[in-house]
Amino acid sequence: MIQNFINLLKEYKLKYLRADFAAGISVAAISLPQVMAYALIAGLNPVYGIYTFVVSTIAATFTGTSNYLIVGPTNIIAVTIASTLNSLNMINSSNYLQGVLILTFLAGILQIILTSLQLGKLVNFISDSVIQGLTVAVAFIIASSQIAKLFGLSIKSGSNVVDSIRFIFLNINQINFYALIIGIITLIIILTVKIRFPNLPAYMIAIIGSAFIVYVLNWQDQLELVGRFESSIPKFNLLNFNFELISNLWSSALSIAIIGFIQVLSIVKAMEKRTGELAKINKEFLSQGIINIVTSFFSGFAVTGSFTKSFANFEAGAKTRFSELIAGLTVFLAVLLLGPIVSLIPIPSLAVIVIFVAFKMINITEIKKNLSSTKLDMIVFLATFITAMLTPRLDYAIYIGVVISIIFILKNTSEVDYSYIYYNDNEFTLKEYSDVENDNYIIINLAGLIQFNAADDLRKIFNKAFQKNQTFLIRIRDVSKLDLTMVEELKKFVERVQKSDGEVMLSGVSDEIYRVLKNYDLVEEIGKENIFRKKTDIFSSTKKAIKKVKIKKE
Repeated sequence: MIQNFINLLKEYKLKYLRADFAAGISVAAISLPQVMAYALIAGLNPVYGIYTFVVSTIAATFTGTSNYLIVGPTNIIAVTIASTLNSLNMINSSNYLQGVLILTFLAGILQIILTSLQLGKLVNFISDSVIQGLTVAVAFIIASSQIAKLFGLSIKSGSNVVDSIRFIFLNINQINFYALIIGIITLIIILTVKIRFPNLPAYMIAIIGSAFIVYVLNWQDQLELVGRFESSIPKFNLLNFNFELISNLWSSALSIAIIGFIQVLSIVKAMEKRTGELAKINKEFLSQGIINIVTSFFSGFAVTGSFTKSFANFEAGAKTRFSELIAGLTVFLAVLLLGPIVSLIPIPSLAVIVIFVAFKMINITEIKKNLSSTKLDMIVFLATFITAMLTPRLDYAIYIGVVISIIFILKNTSEVDYSYIYYNDNEFTLKEYSDVENDNYIIINLAGLIQFNAADDLRKIFNKAFQKNQTFLIRIRDVSKLDLTMVEELKKFVERVQKSDGEVMLSGVSDEIYRVLKNYDLVEEIGKENIFRKKTDIFSSTKKAIKKVKIKKE
């Protein structure tokens, strides 16, 4: 992976430096308040968000391949971490941080394993409905948990929406009005800057403004602040590997690994369309694994590609991955030099930023598409959404959404795509079975992927078509794959036809399918002379088969 960085150095041009520097500063301005807020979601002190961002961006500069992808803490990963550890009753325990670090380490290991086994491509089979259902649910989970912090209430990270809302109502009489006032001021600043000065970093201005108000009004003891922390380089720490904890965390680590892959895939593919930069998916997947492992040893939590930061990086004019390095170093220097100011940042202000970002995650257009396009999309979306809202762990929602998708896919592929063909005057036309059942031969055209779950349907097709002393011409030119189960069904049909003094011919047989037939002795059973190989002309092999049938019938 270091070779990626060496290649970057060799190809780097000084004229890129100014653009990369400007982009890096822009990304840092967006990232500082965000990463602190995401640490809050994960159940950690905001300073761990800074450590995570600094370490991950530096590591990504050396291991990544994209010039625009920015990695770091994200809301959906942070919620997954909190919900996982909450389900294990680790919230507020002394081992909480250690649980976060081990979860991050396991996610990195699994990402490397998945990439090495070429299993990273499996994310292509996770439907958009699963991701949309999960994203909308996460938005509600984030918002509900942060509303409590906005009111100055202390709630467990990772609580589901129902628990969060119930907690707020039960503790409504304990609202901290200092926290609420600061939160409202923060929201007003964000909205004002975004409307009046859209090119300025609204979140950064909002948290600086709120910290200034806390200092001027001497409210340090009236509400929860980030607090003082050690402004130093993130230190290397060995993990305390607890095998019982590992056994409880690996499933959630897998879901984090998969979510990370999905976000990276989505971002680099979107960037590919905008920039023309060829995405190196497997290398980026491997990079994610390495970054998470490295981050776990420097007090950081799991990261992935960030939509917000990546597109901000692109829009700011980044030329190479050095912009990511500059962003990480800028955040680190800002905290190192401005530690006292950062310590005054009110937690309610960060909560407002999180709520604001959460609602931006909800795409009404995408929700309408999932609810109105197909029955499958609607069911998968709702199942994932409801599960994520009600269960203690987000990985359950992902797995349920994927399982339902697979069930529907298997159901849809359990029906064989077939038709009956009639040939006359050098023309082929589609017919109903009743139109061809009295012909001298019956042409059955099969198409698509014919595999084990369609065995019953293929058997019904053969049973319906079967006649004694009849010739069947089975055209399989459009069959993309034939598995063992389907070969067995074909073999049974051939044996049945031959026992009744009939004959079976195959046309449009590709080299791959011919090898499958030969391996299972069907070539010998049908007869080489009755198997017509696939040619360039679409119906050429079928015409040859028909010609042979006619000669025999005369």
